[in-house]
Amino acid sequence: MCFADDLILFAEAFVAQIRVIRAVLERFCEASGQKVSLEKSKIYFSANVEREQRERISGVSGIQQTCDLGKYLGMPVLQKRLNKETFGEVIARVSSRMAGWKGRVLSMAGRVTLTKSVISSIPIHSMSTIMLPQSTLAKLDQLSRGFIWGSNGETRKQHLVAWSRVCQLKNDGGLGIRSAKEMNLAMIAKMGWRLLQDKESLWASVLRRKYKIGDISERQWSIPKSNWSSTWRSIMIGMHEVIFKGAGWIAGDGRSIKFWRDKWLNGTPLLDSSTNNSPENVEIATVRNLWQDGASDSLSWTANPDGEFTVRSAYSLLTGNVTPRQNMAVFYARVWRAVVPERVRLFL
Repeated sequence: MCFADDLILFAEAFVAQIRVIRAVLERFCEASGQKVSLEKSKIYFSANVEREQRERISGVSGIQQTCDLGKYLGMPVLQKRLNKETFGEVIARVSSRMAGWKGRVLSMAGRVTLTKSVISSIPIHSMSTIMLPQSTLAKLDQLSRGFIWGSNGETRKQHLVAWSRVCQLKNDGGLGIRSAKEMNLAMIAKMGWRLLQDKESLWASVLRRKYKIGDISERQWSIPKSNWSSTWRSIMIGMHEVIFKGAGWIAGDGRSIKFWRDKWLNGTPLLDSSTNNSPENVEIATVRNLWQDGASDSLSWTANPDGEFTVRSAYSLLTGNVTPRQNMAVFYARVWRAVVPERVRLFL
């Protein structure tokens, strides 16, 4: 696995394996003219490797042992039990960035812009693979909320509009700021969607075999188990909260579709639809026209008109903004296009 200019190699805990790794690295150095810094390199062993074997491998490789591989972009490379202390650095980075701005005279429009462009982007990497603790998500929202309204450590300013309203889309009367919890769920859901669609990739193949993932219509594999890793548990939260609610089907031969329970017609399961008033022959004729012999069924994302999954559409699904109020959307669009100072648009 590559992280920028860093590299993680996986191998069995045998001396023969480390000799192969050393030989490959030496050939790479000869060909590229680069040099591997053994002093900055570390070896992490499984708890099942005996101490004598660890020392033998470390001696042959010339690399020191370690119990921790550190962090990458604020996230621990080795994730064990997650709690709010694990993500303390994310909160610290947001607080530090805000502290540098609070000494300046910023208008509310300026604070909103900084929140959307800078503050909201800081935890994105952490949110893309792990469901952050509720206390961490609440703290992120609290920091953003306080900064926008001009609060500081000594003075708390009055919040004139509910945070839920502020986090709505611009076309629905909000400022387009993303709520931390819903954004985290949308980011996690993206990984879950890739897991279902990109079945041949290495990471997806490993996870599908490890956790025995079946078809999306048969969800026994998604029932929580005590031995799940924190990453997999997070992906399953995204599955239940987002993917299962927004996933539908484009009918091919119909072999993968649960006729009554899956969303393959008008974005709603037939079990939830009322067909009491429809003539039977009309129903049969319509269904027959939907099947395509020899074509495979394919997953579709019902929250997006083109059927493609996006974080934006997942966020809209979570916040109830999939179908904005059309009559008000035109009004708000005119407000945001008005050629006036930003503070005037915010006031409107």
